[in-house]
Amino acid sequence: MNGYFQIQISEKGVSLLLSPPIGAGEKIRVNELKEYLSRIGVPYDVMAINSALYSLGEEEIVLFLTPMRIPPVDEKFSIQVSLDKMRAVLRMYPPSVGGLAVSRVQVMEMLNRMGVKAGIDEEAIKEALEDKQYCTDIVVAKGRMPVPGHDASIIYHFDTNNNIRPELKADGSVDFFKLNTLHQCTKGQVLAEIIPEQAGEDGIDVYGTVTSAREVRKAVFAHGKNLEISEDGLKLISMVDGHVSLIDDTVFVSDVYSVEDVSTATGNIEYHGDVEVKGNVCENFSIKTDSNVFVQGVVEGAVIEAGGNIVIARGMHGQNKGMLKAGGNIIAKFISAAEVEAEGFVEAEQILNAKVTAGTCVNVEAGKGLITGGKTVAKSAVNVKNAGSPMGAATIIEVGSDPEAKKKLTELQKSVGEKSKAVLQMKKTLEDITQKLKAGVKLLPEQLHNAGTIREMLAETQIQIQKELKEIEKLDKRLKGDENAHIDVRGTMYQGVAVSISGATMNVKNEYTYCRLIKKGADVASTNL
Repeated sequence: MNGYFQIQISEKGVSLLLSPPIGAGEKIRVNELKEYLSRIGVPYDVMAINSALYSLGEEEIVLFLTPMRIPPVDEKFSIQVSLDKMRAVLRMYPPSVGGLAVSRVQVMEMLNRMGVKAGIDEEAIKEALEDKQYCTDIVVAKGRMPVPGHDASIIYHFDTNNNIRPELKADGSVDFFKLNTLHQCTKGQVLAEIIPEQAGEDGIDVYGTVTSAREVRKAVFAHGKNLEISEDGLKLISMVDGHVSLIDDTVFVSDVYSVEDVSTATGNIEYHGDVEVKGNVCENFSIKTDSNVFVQGVVEGAVIEAGGNIVIARGMHGQNKGMLKAGGNIIAKFISAAEVEAEGFVEAEQILNAKVTAGTCVNVEAGKGLITGGKTVAKSAVNVKNAGSPMGAATIIEVGSDPEAKKKLTELQKSVGEKSKAVLQMKKTLEDITQKLKAGVKLLPEQLHNAGTIREMLAETQIQIQKELKEIEKLDKRLKGDENAHIDVRGTMYQGVAVSISGATMNVKNEYTYCRLIKKGADVASTNL
């Protein structure tokens, strides 16, 4: 029980009863006591009150205040609203003998004058007036904080990792015949499910002001062909036997086109799905697909273009005219005299006199782990065992920044900013029109037509913003690796290799062994792995 104070009136004048707290109760608040005495118009000696409160032990103290005569003092109360407006707190002060008790009507009138109208606890008020817990906080009105909802999410029932690297065996080699990273699926298989969003609850403070809960995001399936959505809209189901992959949050299921060899027997192949070649891709032939290509044999002077990954179990003899281009990763036992471009990584045991470009990294560590001749370019890293040759073969290795990507990122960020301002303006215009309609204002046909046009523009602009934000996210990921761009050498980098790291260049004049090359200032420097 809290300590409290009470006015006592006698023929001699006015005194103050000071009661100490009981147990873990709160001590009398000095400022509260002074404000109370000022409120009822009783003079007091500040030093005397401070001294009395300081000496208050376990027994009550009666402090004489003034010889003046005053009428009985009624029971008093105060109500304070917390800074966050979520609680109204009642504190009561005892009457003198003959003073009147506070009534429920008085408390309700005070709450009404203060504008407190939400979350009023009638039972708490009743108990406070009956129990008489003086100088004690009693919550008589309570707001409700907004309850956050949950955004919808998508669970995928297949391996979504499109960047699986080959595993090195104990002898340092890779079994390139076990690199088929395609994920099989069957007709009728549920590939993804939506966990629906859960709306939050709005909050309200004691003044009745509503704080809206954050709007939760719905989820929709993004998918290609060969897929259907269940009637309840919550499941994504394969319509065929094939291979499934997730690319930029979009689910694709590809049929598989399987041939023995790509040769005069098949001609060039153009297919919307995965292509599997059990033998070789012969010279001067081509494969083009929006999905993945897996070749168990050798690719000769041929062209393969894939929207997904390219895997070549026995490697590529490009004959200076072969080309590989993948929207995902390229994995081959070796790459010789060919032009290779991957948006993901490139992995091989040897790269010989080839032009190789990777959106992430180039890994040449298994087996001989050799890059010699040609030009190898990667966004974040080149990991190689041996680079160049003892004979000084002209070899170029570049990692790091992409000026065009930086320029594109800046342009997209500016575009999103401008479109976002336009969206806010269009929303404000539509809100003004809605308010007018609610108020009964009749709008001209031309005004209504313009409102419809603005709604269409708003929807289209929001779609464009989402597309540009996705592109910004992709570019940002590409550029993040720039600061840590490096070349790891786990064997030897020979004389004659030209190195470029984020614009810093160096021609190797002395061999480098087992080290990491990085950009330091404007130069290329070596450090320990």
